[in-house]
Amino acid sequence: MTGADRAVPGAGEGTGGASDWALRPAGLEDIEEIAAAELELFPDEAWSPLQLAEEIGHPSRRYVIAARGADASGALLGYAGIMLAGELADLHTIGTRCEGRGIGRALLAWCEEQAREGGAERMLLEVREDNARARSVYAAAGYREIDRRRGYYRIRGRAIDAIVMERTLAASAPPAPGPPSVS
Repeated sequence: MTGADRAVPGAGEGTGGASDWALRPAGLEDIEEIAAAELELFPDEAWSPLQLAEEIGHPSRRYVIAARGADASGALLGYAGIMLAGELADLHTIGTRCEGRGIGRALLAWCEEQAREGGAERMLLEVREDNARARSVYAAAGYREIDRRRGYYRIRGRAIDAIVMERTLAASAPPAPGPPSVS
């Protein structure tokens, strides 16, 4: 079993110091649960199961889930995915069902590690201007605003700007808080 095939314990709130969640690479068997989370978290812009299947099955994409249990076999708590494109990686999606437990930071760290291993030197992402919590997490992780896409998101007749953020991925970046990354 390679590092990409195994679960890595998270920093969840278990008893006796044990973790109650872990990360593992997403597979096609996870599509329905990810699609349900997409509808819950992003009802106005959720990806369809077909779009998710194409993403997860694509050779230049890397997707991860956070799920309950030391082997990440329980209920889905979060997910994330990137696209690799040479020296650049793009964070396509990240969503968490539980705030304040380090799951989002752990998913982001996993994506950054996968990007570095895939040869990327920089990571780009877009975040809704009105998503202050996500913008704060990205800024704390070293992302900086480099552009704005006016009216990028169309939510219930409202145009919301996308903030484009970027981070240089050092070859040996210090680990982010939370669980160790899956390679």
